Amino acid sequence: MVRKNKLMACDCIDTPAYHRNCIHIVEVLKSELKSDNGDILEIASGSGQHALAFARAFPNYIFWPSDISADYLNSIEAWRKNKPLENLKAPFKLDVLARSWNMGEINRPPGVFDAIININMVHISPIQAAEGLFRGSSKYMGEDGKLFLYGPFKINGEHTAQSNREFDEILRARNSTWGLRDLEELSDLALTFKLVLQRRVSMPSNNFVLIFCRNG
Repeated sequence: MVRKNKLMACDCIDTPAYHRNCIHIVEVLKSELKSDNGDILEIASGSGQHALAFARAFPNYIFWPSDISADYLNSIEAWRKNKPLENLKAPFKLDVLARSWNMGEINRPPGVFDAIININMVHISPIQAAEGLFRGSSKYMGEDGKLFLYGPFKINGEHTAQSNREFDEILRARNSTWGLRDLEELSDLALTFKLVLQRRVSMPSNNFVLIFCRNG
């Protein structure tokens, strides 16, 4: 459930998930982002609250938020204008299913990123979205770049909690192409684009951060 924040600009969307998970995701990023500066792409930025928090937590990095939804793009920009930060760039439209993301072109973000972040997307989209995520990440990640994937996942075909099982059933009832993805399925898919699962971090509420890097 999302709601417009009446205390801020009218387009600011406030998502409960942000308040539950952001601080924990920031801690994982702090343990993994070792360079002093760089460019970071967030895919499916949603409300824009994570992008704002990340930019505040990592002032030496430049953050590039994106989404496919006009409502979310408006929300990202509203949060950005409400709490301006020099290292948080204007949001742009990005469809992970596109064969090319056109990075590095005129009026687009740079062609190489030190990290790519994706939060709560692959279980509320077709598996093709995960495929597009890995394809694009493989193309635009730097040599030592990392892909951070956050959300609930199955392990060895099994749910890690009853609440995840129930959530999965709700998602699949809503759309038969949605649902919690299996860790092994995603790892195999990533390998087809020469990305390997480097680390799995357990998070509160039966979620994980999966960290992918280049495979050799």
